[in-house]
Amino acid sequence: MSSKKPIVIYPEYFDHRLKRSEGRKVPLSEAVKSPKVEELSSILSNLGCDFQLSKGCHSGNWSNAGGSLKVNVDFSKTQLIHKLGSSLKELRHTN
Repeated sequence: MSSKKPIVIYPEYFDHRLKRSEGRKVPLSEAVKSPKVEELSSILSNLGCDFQLSKGCHSGNWSNAGGSLKVNVDFSKTQLIHKLGSSLKELRHTN
């Protein structure tokens, strides 16, 4: 990991069942049902990103111990979230 502060990504950012006010960060067109940390880590590996799994949970969904990802990339959090959202949607369509 680089010396730059990592970007924290939670699966809740991509959950179509959540409202934006409940933690979803992508439009419904990029959201999926019950996203998993494992799916996101697979996508990050394919993108060649440097990341670590973390046990931290989303503050709006603290009872779900789904975990999170700490990612070091050269682009913004918004760009990363949209790349992950579109890739997650593609991954779900191919399965």
